[in-house]
Amino acid sequence: MWWSRRSAALATVAALAGCGFRPLYRGHAPAAANLAAIAVDPIPERVGQLLRNALLDRLNPRGEPRRPRYRLAVTLTRTSTALAIQPDATTTRFNLRLDVRFTLTEAATGRTVYADHSRAIASFNQVRSDFATLAAEKDSDRRAAQAVSDEIATQLGVYFARREGG
Repeated sequence: MWWSRRSAALATVAALAGCGFRPLYRGHAPAAANLAAIAVDPIPERVGQLLRNALLDRLNPRGEPRRPRYRLAVTLTRTSTALAIQPDATTTRFNLRLDVRFTLTEAATGRTVYADHSRAIASFNQVRSDFATLAAEKDSDRRAAQAVSDEIATQLGVYFARREGG
């Protein structure tokens, strides 16, 4: 049984190699080096701090670059809307939505090289305990910020890979 799983995995790897698949972030990929050269500007509000920290972890896990080649500016809008309303008009579930616009500029010239947007939606329940509701809301902020940072890092990685001809 183990040999069939192993042969299936090898066949998958061989098929991916044959179609031109190349890892975006591994080894000496240009995307990884360029992502590590991005400085992320401060983002206001608590959810902005969560997003910035998640971006720093994704883009340059070894720490912020000493001499960044690029700067990433991010603006975000956070909205919370009632989703589940009971017959007695109490709300029991909310959707948290983060709408993010970001701009990548060259640090030396200030020239914009890439700009786009991202969006994430996370839900949380409102319960009788105010503490539990607040904890659930903060967790949804964290999850939405993580999802947006993952999408931004992927978009930037693809941009760098395409620019370098990969």
